[in-house]
Amino acid sequence: MRQQFRALAIVALVFCALPCSMGVPRSFATPGDIPVGSEVVFNFNVIGYPAGKAYQGDCGEGHRIFVNREAKDAQVRVTNSATNWGIVDCNATSDHQAVLETNQAGLYDVYVRILGKPGGNIHVCANTLTDFQNGETLCLLGTIDLTRGNGQSKFSIAPSAMFDASLQDLMWTVDTNSDFRIAQFRVYSRP
Repeated sequence: MRQQFRALAIVALVFCALPCSMGVPRSFATPGDIPVGSEVVFNFNVIGYPAGKAYQGDCGEGHRIFVNREAKDAQVRVTNSATNWGIVDCNATSDHQAVLETNQAGLYDVYVRILGKPGGNIHVCANTLTDFQNGETLCLLGTIDLTRGNGQSKFSIAPSAMFDASLQDLMWTVDTNSDFRIAQFRVYSRP
């Protein structure tokens, strides 16, 4: 009996140590497919604020952007910083423009997931252009289109071009629905 217990204890130790040595995520809120050696360098949330109301609060030490629920073409300007990533202006409500600073975006992977009420949706289009021949809106640098389903929300990688303002400022247009609550962004260094 004692040998069986000892064998079970050894098996348990192996299974507990193995995931840590293989670079498996250490917390529930970490993307599951980050490369070993990557480290989070910045994170921020896009938060749904009641429709039609202007946000008047603070920016949470540079880690929050507020956008109205049921937003249509809310704006976030992405600018280049000489030093780091940060939120300069967090208010993208009521025709105000939020500002996100990025630095050397090509050296990072950005992961995003949506949380909150099932059915919540956020659509981000980077550098829009309208094709006047057919009336179609084009997102030149990529899109983030997330809808909250049931069950566990998972991170997915965002197009890196949407964050690279090294040559010129970028403009995001953000659309949400009435059920949108929060989208989480995690910026990881590449090993």
